[in-house]
Amino acid sequence: MCSSIIELKPEDFNKCSAIWDVRKQSALAEKFYDELLSGNRRTYIFTDDNNYIAEISLVYDMNDSDYTIPNQRAYVSHLIVKSECREKGIGRQMVDYICKVAAEEGYQELSIGVDLDNYPAIKLYSDAGFNKIIKADADQQGTYLKLMKKI
Repeated sequence: MCSSIIELKPEDFNKCSAIWDVRKQSALAEKFYDELLSGNRRTYIFTDDNNYIAEISLVYDMNDSDYTIPNQRAYVSHLIVKSECREKGIGRQMVDYICKVAAEEGYQELSIGVDLDNYPAIKLYSDAGFNKIIKADADQQGTYLKLMKKI
């Protein structure tokens, strides 16, 4: 088995359907794809023998100063690991990798949003250093936290 983390090319975006239901979430998929094309989003894929296992993105402008501040704070978006591959440390590898990428790009902070009832994700982000709560809020999907990490 040969695993690696690669940057997603826009022309390979549909391969993400191996990780999440791109067709069922078509509005979200279209938004992500447009952000990839514009350069506002960089997405990284964890592959194992060329199979897409996990995905994470770095977003530079969210039009929300809690999440992004130009050249200072970027937003970590859409960490997802295929259900059958969870609890193997892949999510942590992805978070560590995106933190390294952001630091290399000169960012000093990262933010992330997490649903309050997503206990495994809260633990993962806390263990990875996302330990400052910027804001607790709610939307149509429920209550969530905006977290930040200095890098």
